[in-house]
Amino acid sequence: MDLGNGVRMHAVNVSGEARRAERAPDASVRATAGRTPQAYLRQSGAAPEAADRLGGALDDSGMRLHTTIALPRLSAGRSGPAPRTRGPVTAPHLRLEVGAPARADEGQVILEVDGKTGHIRWHLPRVEAAAEGHRAAVKQQFDIPCDRFEIGGAGPASRGIVGFGLSKVLHVIRFPVEYVAGQVAEWGARWWEGRHRPHALRLANPDGTVGAAVDARLLAQLGTGPYLLFVHGTFSTSDAFAGLHPDFARWYADYGRRLLLFEHPTVAATPEKNARRLLDFLPDDRTLTLDVVTHSRGGLVARQLVRQPAAGRVSVRRLVQVASPNAGTKLASPENLGSLVDTFTNLFSLLPDAVGGAALPGVLEVVKQVAVGIMSGLDGLAAMDPANEELLALNDTDVRMDAVHAITSNYKPSAGASLAQRTLDTIVDALFADGNDLVVPVTGMSNAGKFVVPAPFALDAPSVSHCAYFGDERTRAEIRHCLTLPAVLPFG
Repeated sequence: MDLGNGVRMHAVNVSGEARRAERAPDASVRATAGRTPQAYLRQSGAAPEAADRLGGALDDSGMRLHTTIALPRLSAGRSGPAPRTRGPVTAPHLRLEVGAPARADEGQVILEVDGKTGHIRWHLPRVEAAAEGHRAAVKQQFDIPCDRFEIGGAGPASRGIVGFGLSKVLHVIRFPVEYVAGQVAEWGARWWEGRHRPHALRLANPDGTVGAAVDARLLAQLGTGPYLLFVHGTFSTSDAFAGLHPDFARWYADYGRRLLLFEHPTVAATPEKNARRLLDFLPDDRTLTLDVVTHSRGGLVARQLVRQPAAGRVSVRRLVQVASPNAGTKLASPENLGSLVDTFTNLFSLLPDAVGGAALPGVLEVVKQVAVGIMSGLDGLAAMDPANEELLALNDTDVRMDAVHAITSNYKPSAGASLAQRTLDTIVDALFADGNDLVVPVTGMSNAGKFVVPAPFALDAPSVSHCAYFGDERTRAEIRHCLTLPAVLPFG
């Protein structure tokens, strides 16, 4: 079918209706104004809160609507979530042929909104179309899987069953690509993190907000410790700990103002590199005693800290890991990159917390980078691949475990959860085939090779998602408890 505006569609084992491709009034990728992302996402069926958060991030990152294709009624034989890989699609699907950006410093990607559930997915150009030299091409091809399955109710007040994949709206999104000396700048995400997520060590204020930058002189004034250090997770910043703010005033007094926040890039830099940079901020003429609270990937950074050659300068006496991917996560496997960006986009857009607003721009930078065919430079994400050699070596190390505490959750939507939230849980559960918090499998948070945390603290019903731990009083109470336990010998 020729849908107009340079879009052709070929259906493979799919039937239905496709409306004419509508081009945005101002489709210039560098336009300062155009159709508001919040508006077209809402009109497509995205949940209002997701449309607002994601729309703002799209606008800020220069991602502009080019063309919209509505597919209101579809029928396909497959049932169940299709694999989100970049390889050949064997399931029923639609192949879209779209005009490629004319400029070498532009890229494009397709953003799908499921019309029934509001679930959001990204679609990248086919591998051969995104390989080196694709910019000379006139067309790009995208394969849109038409997986069909049912999303049931989450409680007696929501018994309806809604079909996923029976209606969708596809938005062709174009964006500027930063070039330096004729190449994508620092492989995209690395360039962006260098500007927006540099390594930094800062003090925390009594209200938990970020304070002054830390150097050896300031640490000397504060004394040898103990210090309380916070290390955030993937795509995030220290704002991830906002839910703990009621406790910061107490810790500020208990630790004599010695509260540290470690800011660091998580997409391009490995946890081992993050740990080495953290040591660079610490004095080399004395040993600092640390209690450490981590979220997500920050748990790997803390574990790498004690393995560094200069780690004798720190003594970690307590480590409290919240949702740490100690055994990795399937989302970080190379074949699941599509699932990773889909999951984080929905997670940060749908579930209100302090993380989403700050984290979404980083996800969008990864989407842009892989959309132009640059798959290297994502070392920080690859470090969470269960098959990653550095992670396997880390988990082959004997560790004294009486200093380590783990907090876990197997997320299940509450009775009041939105349809979009229940859809996200259904899709992620199909990927993991195991209990998870939407990002990390529960078993891997406390059991990874020789790294086994006895008696992890599990947030049972009601459970929380990966980004909602610190808003739960049970998490806060457990962290307070762990930080008041008798000090033990350093682990590592």
